[in-house]
Amino acid sequence: MTLIIQHNLNNKAGNAIIRFFNKHSNLPTSPLPKNIEQGRKLMDRMKLINLLNKEKTNNNRNYNKQYTSNWWARTEKTLPTGSYLLSIILYSDVSTTDSLGKNTLHPIFVTLGNIITWRRNKPDVKQLLAYLPIIKAKDDTQKISEEHKNIVRRTFHKSLKFLLSPSSGII
Repeated sequence: MTLIIQHNLNNKAGNAIIRFFNKHSNLPTSPLPKNIEQGRKLMDRMKLINLLNKEKTNNNRNYNKQYTSNWWARTEKTLPTGSYLLSIILYSDVSTTDSLGKNTLHPIFVTLGNIITWRRNKPDVKQLLAYLPIIKAKDDTQKISEEHKNIVRRTFHKSLKFLLSPSSGII
């Protein structure tokens, strides 16, 4: 089941792995569930709090997806029945808008971290929130100056603060 969950395999692929294992193993009875649906139900009934997000190598803890962390599991237990944690992800990247590379935009998108990665990366799951301002320098000397870098940084942070101000009551 760990293989299926870690690699976000669908039920069809998981069932194929189970059939392959059962066909080629020399065991009289299979230790695996009959199908992925039963395996998921089994995993849901297990106490996974101590297994979640703990992959130790040489006493180093490797982290995986945020919703598999111990903190996430503990916090969800404190929520009222029917309530869920909502992970909001903001991301941005300057994009060139013409073939010569002279015109650029700085879009900022919002999506939910609760959605599995392969689905979250689809265009219809992302929502354009705004375009951030791009502060241009007159020349290369100004571009590398501390003053220009500070202006760019302050503008970026103030823009984010403005965009997120409506949600400040819930965060």
